[in-house]
Amino acid sequence: MSPYEVLGVTEDADDAEIKQAYLAKVKENPPERDQQQFKEIHDAYTLIKDDKSRLSFQLFTLPSVDFDLLLDQALRTESSEELTAKVFQQILKASVDESHLLKITNQAGKHV
Repeated sequence: MSPYEVLGVTEDADDAEIKQAYLAKVKENPPERDQQQFKEIHDAYTLIKDDKSRLSFQLFTLPSVDFDLLLDQALRTESSEELTAKVFQQILKASVDESHLLKITNQAGKHV
């Protein structure tokens, strides 16, 4: 079960939604009641609690991806925006299709 499923949130949930879901789950499943269930909830939250954690989780759970090629594509952005975690995350999400890189359009309408 993915951490998103454990917490009952979608993959596009933001930090606040994830934290709210975590606190609700902990309230429903305190460690005194079921330590294993609590550990699963806590571990899920730890994996996706913020942008950096979610990016790390995505990187380590992907099927085989050519990360050198992915980084080359990410660094060749046509816009002048920096390669932030959010931009890299957008590229990463669109990059896995039978381990082939795809061109995607970022929010500004530029090809990344």
